[in-house]
Amino acid sequence: MGRDGRPTPQTGPTAVVAALVASVRAALDAAGLATADIAAAGLSAPGPLDHRTGIILTTQNIAGFVDANFPIAARLAADLGGPQVFVDRDTAMAAIGEGTIGAAKGARDFVYLTVSTGVGGAIVSGGRMIRGVTNTAGELGHFPVGMDRDVRCRCGSFGNLAEAYGAAEASIVYAKAATGDARAVALIARAEAALANLAVGIVNALNPERIVVGGSVAEHEPAHVLEPMRRAIAERAFKVPAAAAKVVPSALGADVSIIGAALAARDRASGGGDWFL
Repeated sequence: MGRDGRPTPQTGPTAVVAALVASVRAALDAAGLATADIAAAGLSAPGPLDHRTGIILTTQNIAGFVDANFPIAARLAADLGGPQVFVDRDTAMAAIGEGTIGAAKGARDFVYLTVSTGVGGAIVSGGRMIRGVTNTAGELGHFPVGMDRDVRCRCGSFGNLAEAYGAAEASIVYAKAATGDARAVALIARAEAALANLAVGIVNALNPERIVVGGSVAEHEPAHVLEPMRRAIAERAFKVPAAAAKVVPSALGADVSIIGAALAARDRASGGGDWFL
């Protein structure tokens, strides 16, 4: 197996594609393979995007992609010189991975939730991914769960743990809280309350069998993520859907979106994957 990781360029789409091509070639070299050996490739990306045409419509997280309408799948396929490239939201790819071989395998109604510096998600209902009219359904991190208006997110709404503290990453806030930093402790308590409200809303509105929670914060701080969600569901959600819902950690860890992207590419290249399209 070949693997390569590198920072995402912040100088525009052309630089991002070049970095992706270089990363693919480095991973192939490490595995002793050539581009001609690859039939299809999967790419997970922040949205909003069009997963059918492979176009990133806009994203706040990568410079040069605001209102870009950038055909990243076609550009990447052309520069690689061969394989089909299939693109989807990172959280949708994660849900594909967990639903196919991970913690949601066998479940027809589940929610994938990522809790990292930001929060995102994807929804599967009745065995099908819920997409919405603009393919943004499942953006649960942008679901209003409180009245806070003191920290603005890049999307234009409010709330972000790291930015509220003035840190680069949420992990710094948890580390500060562990030393007794009162401001960090208060912000984490607020974040726990927001996640608890979100969990109750998910259970009451969507009635899932499982809520699969991934992301670096969830992985390293389960007591501050999974446990508040479980308590809130038990205490405040409607009893019937609450009894059916389980909050479980991701089975695929940090590679969840990579694994999901590979599975999505395999299925789409073979004409399958109808449940998540």
